[in-house]
Amino acid sequence: DMETNNFLFIGSYRDNEIGTSHPLTACLDELKRREITITDISISCISKVNVNALISDTLSMPQHMTKSFSDIVCKKTGGNPLFVTQFLQSLWDEGILVFSLEDNTWKWDADASNAKEILDDVGVLMADKIRQLPIRCQYAIKLLACVGSKCNETILQLFMREEEGLHDELSGKERKSSDDSNNQFLMLDFAVDEGLIKKEGQDYIFAHDQIQHAAYLLIPEDERGQLHKHIGHLILKHSPDNRVDDVLFLVTDQLNRGTSFIVLEEERLGIAMLNLRAGEKAMSLSTFLISVSYLKAGIDMLPEGHWGKHYDLSLQLYSLYAEAECCIGNFQEVGHAIGVVIKQAKSFENKLRAYATLMKSLAAQNKLQEAIHIGFGVLTRLGVQCTPSPPDKSVMMKDIMEMKMLLTKTTDAEILNFREMEDENKMTAMKFLQILVFYAY
Repeated sequence: DMETNNFLFIGSYRDNEIGTSHPLTACLDELKRREITITDISISCISKVNVNALISDTLSMPQHMTKSFSDIVCKKTGGNPLFVTQFLQSLWDEGILVFSLEDNTWKWDADASNAKEILDDVGVLMADKIRQLPIRCQYAIKLLACVGSKCNETILQLFMREEEGLHDELSGKERKSSDDSNNQFLMLDFAVDEGLIKKEGQDYIFAHDQIQHAAYLLIPEDERGQLHKHIGHLILKHSPDNRVDDVLFLVTDQLNRGTSFIVLEEERLGIAMLNLRAGEKAMSLSTFLISVSYLKAGIDMLPEGHWGKHYDLSLQLYSLYAEAECCIGNFQEVGHAIGVVIKQAKSFENKLRAYATLMKSLAAQNKLQEAIHIGFGVLTRLGVQCTPSPPDKSVMMKDIMEMKMLLTKTTDAEILNFREMEDENKMTAMKFLQILVFYAY
């Protein structure tokens, strides 16, 4: 947008999870190198004063009356906002913090509050809280955790309504009712009441990412892949053909996380095709890193001897994978993928896409002469004669003037009425000439 002169982007991350090799670090360094203003705001634990203000507001009591209590809470939680809220909740659950109807105010047992142990690992704290919920509620939360930090109710229905029931299948129990979907939603609503999940419109959202993490870790490690596989298959099974594209990323992500439980070649090929579709969609959205992950997963699903048995799928996956890696500057991997295509492709035409990517990759590394050399080689094989060295300037000026005179005498309407090019070789040659123009001039 040429009319927009200013742009503000706000992002957040945990600095203890971002190392020097992380892509975000490289991105921030590049922005600083370009002298783009970046303002860092470090968010730490809240102070005693703020903890007291939070508790005062929560209990609707003056701050001077809650100060002694808030000092205990601050000492126990270190001012971690999530710890503070969960510690208050646990005090209320255990009757240490109560509302007195007689005095119409909140009261607490200071000694019991001070003596109460609090876990210093937020994940363990959240897991302990989830374990106190009904079994069905725990399972519903685990299902949601498998999908992500939030999920739409419509999507949840696709895999919560299965007649056989995921929970019963994994636990080996017989199914007792056919309204599991409704029960699961009741359980999620129960988790909403407990403050673990928020309901916004039709979206169920974990109140904190650590709650999702804790719920996911409660799933035995050897069952996680199986659960992801089931969820992916059920969403795909219950999605109408014309709506599969809407859940493509979600389905592919789930199945990719359950590949260790997928052994049948036909099923693995189906997942490879899904990854190809997801990679193409991600490329169209310019999310190149995500596209790379899908295409790499698709390649990994191909069986031994796939170039002979599944040639078209192999060619598409490797060719697009090279393009995606080129877009993120991973040129070593580009060279590897293109090398495979050039070696395995059955015809020169099947190699053209790889050659175009190779030219772009070389040019991005400032190897312009190599890119031009490859381009000229492709044009020669397409029947376009190219001189090894630039023609004399007078020859070029003569050709330019002739073309200019020709265009001057031709109206826009006449140009639009020209017959479209039909020669496949010439159309391909035009695409390579278009690439070469950027590198040659």
